[in-house]
Amino acid sequence: MKQRPFIIALGIVIMAAGAGASEVIEKTVDVGPVGLFFRIYEGGEPTIILESGGGMDSGQWASFGPRLAEATGATVVSYDRAGFGRSDLPDTPYDLAQETEWLWIALGKLGLDKDLVLVGHSYGGFLLRHEAATHPKAVRGLVFIDPFTVDFVDMLGIDYCNQREGMGKLPKLSPEEYAKLGKAEKADLRMGGYPDGDLAAKCDLLRPLAIPKGVPARIITSGKTWLRENEMPIWRQAHERLTASIPRAKLIVASESDHMIPEREPDLVIKAIVDVIADHPPL
Repeated sequence: MKQRPFIIALGIVIMAAGAGASEVIEKTVDVGPVGLFFRIYEGGEPTIILESGGGMDSGQWASFGPRLAEATGATVVSYDRAGFGRSDLPDTPYDLAQETEWLWIALGKLGLDKDLVLVGHSYGGFLLRHEAATHPKAVRGLVFIDPFTVDFVDMLGIDYCNQREGMGKLPKLSPEEYAKLGKAEKADLRMGGYPDGDLAAKCDLLRPLAIPKGVPARIITSGKTWLRENEMPIWRQAHERLTASIPRAKLIVASESDHMIPEREPDLVIKAIVDVIADHPPL
């Protein structure tokens, strides 16, 4: 892949945020084999990193980001994971550890790799465990928004998950069919470990990793049914287990929301982030 300078694109856009306006800086950062696209709402400390849900990009936070920046006065960062949105699609197999390390490389180049609150929705919440465990001194707080978790996989069983579309099951495509897919579709399949799937390997990687001691966390769980009837109680139990495994964690039920909590109840998410910031002194 062609080499590029550290920052290959820079733009400033004015976006509405409540009664005022928030300035968003857009940058693509070179992390070696790929360029990752970032949206940054500049503010003070801490820095809040928004991890999108599976198959989604930084556009998920287009309206939420300015509201969060205005409510907290913090620096708010969203980005496109490799292959999604305006980030490059690698020609290598997906490696969860490498992908999250690319984020840390980019944050270091941006000067935004300390005093962090990590916020992740769905699959983004799945990644938070690795991000926090591998860089414990940088993390000030965690907010999991209806996260996909290792406990959920373990309680359902890996065989069940690998036969379940939207979890471990991947389509069988001919080379010709795969070639016709768009970039986002290829990125989604790659993230799932295409062609054979790698959910078990991801869980094996994450299972022994612990959230850093003393870090406050909020786990927001959906209050409305959106999974299959047999899966929904296990989804909630998995979130209860995650909460119990973190000494300074609290479980929050988003009673008016299905899985898309950031869209359905953004104020609830913002309040959880504000609470986590207040619950931990600056690093």
